[in-house]
Amino acid sequence: MKYLVIFISFFCSLVQAQEALEIEYEEVSIPRIIGKDGKEESLSSEVVKVFALPKNYLLQINKGKSVFTLIERVNNEQGLESVIMLGLLSYNISLDFNQNKMKQEWMIEHKKFIVSDTISTHYKYELTQVKSTYLGFDVKQAVVKYDDNNKSIIWYAPSLPKRFGPKEFINLPGLVLKVESIRNGIIDPSYSLKATSVTTKDHLEFKKLFKAKEISKAEFEKLKADYNQQSSNEYQGVDKD
Repeated sequence: MKYLVIFISFFCSLVQAQEALEIEYEEVSIPRIIGKDGKEESLSSEVVKVFALPKNYLLQINKGKSVFTLIERVNNEQGLESVIMLGLLSYNISLDFNQNKMKQEWMIEHKKFIVSDTISTHYKYELTQVKSTYLGFDVKQAVVKYDDNNKSIIWYAPSLPKRFGPKEFINLPGLVLKVESIRNGIIDPSYSLKATSVTTKDHLEFKKLFKAKEISKAEFEKLKADYNQQSSNEYQGVDKD
């Protein structure tokens, strides 16, 4: 009987690991602007209103691969000033854990790039024994501490494909379903990232990244450094005037 139970458990885990899934996420991300004096600058109410509008993302998972993409939806809000996003911006991401490779869309001003690299863990996770439920799944808690006053609480589901998650929240022993920001001991509403649905798919066709020149991480870091230096020089020039 023990052998039968072990076999059934192993078989269920194997089937589960091979399931194709689509997870929708909702993100709120209001930027914090730090001035040259090191103090946080306040944003106008209109800018806050724009960034407070949730963005929706789709994470597709199948056979050790994933693609994380922004869901383009029409915004029916009226009277908001348009916010033009220029500069150094990252977008959609594809991961292949079978080959330990990742590709990410980046834009420097109006120039598009696909940056390829090996998969690495962006954060140092502290796994805790805290448990809860989310969207009907048993979840466990991991913590990322940035400093004494700021940290992220990450909830992941061990029963769902391991290592996958939205954005850079990957390489945990379960699928990341929710990220909360904690500032000075309380939940910070300026950032949240949470799954709104988890759907099993019989057939899954991955979303495609945009077409652009593919470069290595080292090449991209050089371009980024050059861009940041140029921006710094222009900013200092404006100050002198």
